[in-house]
Amino acid sequence: MKKLNRNSRANGKNIMKRAGAIALAAFLALTMLPGCGAKTDKESLQQTEGSSPEETDFVYDPDKASWQQDTSPLELEWFVAYDWADLSFDPENNKFDEYVYTNTGITIKFTIGSQEKLNVLMATESLPDLVTYDAASMERVSLEESGQLLPLDELKEKYAPDMQVPQAQIDWYTNAKDGHWYSLVGYFYDLEDTYARGGYIETHNMNFARKDIMEDLGIDPASMNTKEGFIAALQKVKDANVTYNGQTVIPYIGDEVEFLAEQFGMDRESKEGELLNAKRQPEFLEALLFLNEIYAKGLTTDEIFTMDTTLRRQLVSSGSVFAGTRHNYLNGKDTLFYADPDALMIGTGLITGDSGKEAYISPSPTGGWAATMITSNCKNPQRAAALLSFMTQPEISLSYYYGGIDGYDIIDGKAIIKPEREAERTADTTAFNAKYRSTVQDLVCDYVWVNAYEPTETLDAMGLDKVAYTEKWVNGHIFDGKIFTDVAPEAGSDLAAISAQLNAYWGQQFPMIVMAKTPEEATQLYNDTIAQMDIMGMADLDAYQNERFQENKKKMGLDFAWPRNQ
Repeated sequence: MKKLNRNSRANGKNIMKRAGAIALAAFLALTMLPGCGAKTDKESLQQTEGSSPEETDFVYDPDKASWQQDTSPLELEWFVAYDWADLSFDPENNKFDEYVYTNTGITIKFTIGSQEKLNVLMATESLPDLVTYDAASMERVSLEESGQLLPLDELKEKYAPDMQVPQAQIDWYTNAKDGHWYSLVGYFYDLEDTYARGGYIETHNMNFARKDIMEDLGIDPASMNTKEGFIAALQKVKDANVTYNGQTVIPYIGDEVEFLAEQFGMDRESKEGELLNAKRQPEFLEALLFLNEIYAKGLTTDEIFTMDTTLRRQLVSSGSVFAGTRHNYLNGKDTLFYADPDALMIGTGLITGDSGKEAYISPSPTGGWAATMITSNCKNPQRAAALLSFMTQPEISLSYYYGGIDGYDIIDGKAIIKPEREAERTADTTAFNAKYRSTVQDLVCDYVWVNAYEPTETLDAMGLDKVAYTEKWVNGHIFDGKIFTDVAPEAGSDLAAISAQLNAYWGQQFPMIVMAKTPEEATQLYNDTIAQMDIMGMADLDAYQNERFQENKKKMGLDFAWPRNQ
């Protein structure tokens, strides 16, 4: 992997200028109008509702988009293994759902559940038409090899040649044993493809703080780039007893030990090219002690150990949080900003650790986030493949971020939200989202389209802050995360059981370490925890994950994957 140039965003802009006409033409050619499907030779492909493709008389019309080959009413069942997800299908009240139904004839019956529920469906071979869950989960490969899925590469070739998926994604997620591709993964980033399309790489490893409160208390954001300065800023907020809309502001929320360890200079590959277990690294302990100090000084809340996504969002969106770590941990800061532009949470930059080493941080997962698959139980594979093709078109991703369907214009290669939609979003973000957006767009999003068409010149203060942060703190400071994270043992294996036990045990020990009364006690608890995890089999898991890591490097043609080693 080539080390990213610090001027990569500028390079991306240059690439976009060179490729802008091509990208824009491709986008316009792939709008959701009849007749925009990719040109292919006609194939005698069999399909009727409720039966397998081979048993019927479906013939592909190359003059129509795949999702308009058949628009007769059809309901597909879709299980999403994120129990926090807010998903329903309501074409009468949601403009995106109406758009899906109008163009495809498909209605979706969403079922939301946990990973455990998915495991039950897998074990009983009762999966619905489509399933979505973490691409990096241990169940993905096991399910691919269980015979309970249909190969997307074959479905794409037969029924959905206009499906827009980077070849790098297909290559990365091709099953090593049978050579088939099964997983459509949202938010996948291939570095070469991203820059070629004029996009750029982002990260969730960011520290944020309220700009208005910093200004009121005379806190310089740059002072928060040291551990001492960061804690001093939190202490100022506590001492000033800052309130917002009648609520006392919590100085800090966050429990991201690995992200803080990365900021402090943690390495993930040894100089010999072996995968390093993050929990064993000195910067990991340093991050735990940093959180221990924040807790001991009363700069956070006990609820960090128990709060769910909904509570965090409520706290952030209501203005009750001054600072935090992790971009998506602080969901709700956009709602706060639209309600009160002065209450902007800005990126304050990375925190330098004791070693002073340059930080290399995790990008938004380059391997992507949610994997969507079509199961062998699917009542109509042709229509399911066409639906996924529909979901991969740029319009689906762009509309999620730029004002909804028909809510933006493409002007000089940029997506510009229409003024009336921007006014709606600003007036009531919750109502706007309910009317124009769907979580399913987020699950399948190709975010490269979003930042390739980003209207930098017209961004609001929140958007401009993100761009400035990316240029200063992200470009040149990231690594290709999928090489390091796609190392989980197969579901059902002994090592998978060990991994689950280790995760549960760490979840039990982590609060105790952070809440320890002294740094010495926290350190002893950490050392005892690592020793116990080794007794539980962590060393065996380390060895297995290193084997997978070496395979990943070989797949990518790399001797070393860590920027400091290249």
